[in-house]
Amino acid sequence: MINFSIKHAVLCIASSLLLSLEAQGQSSVHVYGASWVDFPLVKKIGLYQTPLVSKSWLTRDIPKLAELEVRSMRYEMACGKDDLYGQPCVTGTTSELTYNLNDINYLLSQCKKHSPVLVISHGYTPTLLQRRPTEWSGFMDPPTDLSTWATINRRFAREWKVRRYTNSYVEIWNEPDLKDGFFTGTVDDYLNIYEAAAPAVSEGYSDIKVGGPAGAFSGWHQPLVDRVKSKDLPLDFLSGHAYGTEYAWQLNDMRNALNRLGRNEAEMLLTEYSPYAAADYQADGPVERAESAMTFFNALPGMLEYTDLTYVNWAQFIDPGFFVGDKLGIIDRDSGSRKALFNAFKLYGMMPADRRRINIVSTKLQGMASASDHCVAAVVWNTKEGEEQMRLTLDDLPFQSGQLEVYHIDESHNSWYETHDQNLVASRSEHFETTTGSISINEVVRSKGVCFVRFVADNAPTLFPTIKLGNIIRTHQWFPNRTNTASYALFDPKTWTIRMSSNKEAKGRALVGIEAENMPDVIKVEGLSSGHIIKREASSTLNIRVDYQVTDGTYTHSTLYHAGIYSAANAPKLPWGTGREADTVVEVEDMNNFTIDIAAHKPTDFNGRIIISFDMQSVGSSVKQNYQLSQGTVTGIEHIEALTPANTEGKEAVYNLQGQRMNALHKGINIVRSSNGQCSKVFIKK
Repeated sequence: MINFSIKHAVLCIASSLLLSLEAQGQSSVHVYGASWVDFPLVKKIGLYQTPLVSKSWLTRDIPKLAELEVRSMRYEMACGKDDLYGQPCVTGTTSELTYNLNDINYLLSQCKKHSPVLVISHGYTPTLLQRRPTEWSGFMDPPTDLSTWATINRRFAREWKVRRYTNSYVEIWNEPDLKDGFFTGTVDDYLNIYEAAAPAVSEGYSDIKVGGPAGAFSGWHQPLVDRVKSKDLPLDFLSGHAYGTEYAWQLNDMRNALNRLGRNEAEMLLTEYSPYAAADYQADGPVERAESAMTFFNALPGMLEYTDLTYVNWAQFIDPGFFVGDKLGIIDRDSGSRKALFNAFKLYGMMPADRRRINIVSTKLQGMASASDHCVAAVVWNTKEGEEQMRLTLDDLPFQSGQLEVYHIDESHNSWYETHDQNLVASRSEHFETTTGSISINEVVRSKGVCFVRFVADNAPTLFPTIKLGNIIRTHQWFPNRTNTASYALFDPKTWTIRMSSNKEAKGRALVGIEAENMPDVIKVEGLSSGHIIKREASSTLNIRVDYQVTDGTYTHSTLYHAGIYSAANAPKLPWGTGREADTVVEVEDMNNFTIDIAAHKPTDFNGRIIISFDMQSVGSSVKQNYQLSQGTVTGIEHIEALTPANTEGKEAVYNLQGQRMNALHKGINIVRSSNGQCSKVFIKK
């Protein structure tokens, strides 16, 4: 604890510095390039596309997604609104249904090229099941036949399976709690709709995640959880919406309901979000102007603290076309122009994910910073009126020379509404050199504007590569403690990067699993650590585990890799895969540099699907561990240190295979020798 006199002195110094800077008319921004902090700038901020668009707009604008580092796209199917895009998708009678999903598949397939995750809203009531089929608002009524409703949902899910929309989500309905907006029924009517649809979706596509209610408010999450528990229904996630600057009420309500559910794998999604209320998203309003970029960045720090919030779908992608006053899109519907919001998304995508400490002394400015081995970036925004002089200083730059880039979004820069220039253009781009690892620049941050500064090393590789390692089926999350101080593990499906942090929990567990097919035989693992990772107690672990699925669809075998922070007797169980302790344990020399030989340990009836899990527990607070996966190659096999005969049942076998030390207790060991008597491959069987 700081005593009063010291604390008072610190406050006086800080106040004096602030007054001094104000007197000079300048703010101070200090970035520490080597100091990792929570929470990472992961690209979980995706987009939401309404059906209030035309196919020509989609054809024109979906390619622009390639400019953004988004990970998810949500689409609301809008069944029963037969005059909208993609409708009618179901016609016929309850005894003979006809489907037309061509337009919807066009949109989803094009989005999938740029966004690895789709969120598909299954709603509303198709015309053939409406109680008031002659009235436009009939889509809001509960379906007249829940059995047929289930059949339709099953068929939709089978379509997504055939189309290979893997690693995706299905929401049942959209905002059913918005009375006379999207649903006329009661909460019990919605629960009946969910009870019919959710199992049908899982039957149609067992790998897709299903959930709801995509609530406009926060009152229906707990009733949904109670119905799910009482009927043992599938529920992989809860979803909600929030408009306006406040969103914590929605996220906290979902957290409370998920704690009540008691399923640690269940996720929460904010499938519609905008910091603007209805009065502000009209044409010519704040959402169209440069200040929307500042509002975008101002919303992010709080959202990033919710590490159990998997995805946020920003409302919206293209302006909707049937309500003229609604201009929420990041792309103008009429011209296809990129708005200031689009450019804000683009700048955020240009930032490395790993957060760095930033210290700002200012009454107006806020900001975030991040870095990688080849790039350091900072974004600073002015929350108030009037421009602000800024001196930005960067310490611990990890390279000595490169390119400095500065971008502004304000009334004079990179805002289509004010400048009629939609393209993001740097206001400053120049070569720099430093021998001290420190550099300072002066910039002006205009009224409610954004200033983005980035340093990129000479000859830097592609900063944000798309890694094609295998086909991701689904991600397995684990949330034993749903708080902003909890440990966490985050997976980026575009870059195959895993970020783990103990955060403020010394004994916390960070765990994530990736279920995938068509993986290479050998996976290269490259890691990066921050903090002192040691085995602090018997249950401490830092390991990577591979579980193998066989032809009958079950997981029967697993191999676990560690570098000393592991104890088989105290190993925490995995909630997926085989559900038991690892069959084979491999000790490697360095968890930050080794290879996983998928082929060497696969069972004979392996069907090509694995779950690769990353587990860190009880290694101390403020510890971080990153992993980057890529395709590896088989290296030469070294001489086996000890050859244990196959009949030494119950004894420990110690080998050295490809530089990896293998310690295992087995019932039987089969050794395949090469012609010169050295071991060429080791098969270990329980």
